[in-house]
Amino acid sequence: MAHKQNKFAGISSNEVDDERRLYECVRKYETVVNQIDELMGMMNNIGKKSRKSRSRSASGARASVSSSQRNNNEALVQTLTRFLHELGANPTDS
Repeated sequence: MAHKQNKFAGISSNEVDDERRLYECVRKYETVVNQIDELMGMMNNIGKKSRKSRSRSASGARASVSSSQRNNNEALVQTLTRFLHELGANPTDS
């Protein structure tokens, strides 16, 4: 029964399963690429902010940089956690 033919489409169920798995892999790949793009944007923004803060005065900038760095780190952790949950919520048969 593994090679049962689909009467209407004329293709085997194995071919249909392969196409479905391929489609799911492509969707997962697109999700990962979008997540990487978002992370790269976050990292670029963090880099720009830290360069600007380095040019400030040394005394006032230190406190704001550490607070800003904590906020950036929290945002990054939350984003990564969300991405991992999204990937885990849509497992594939790969």
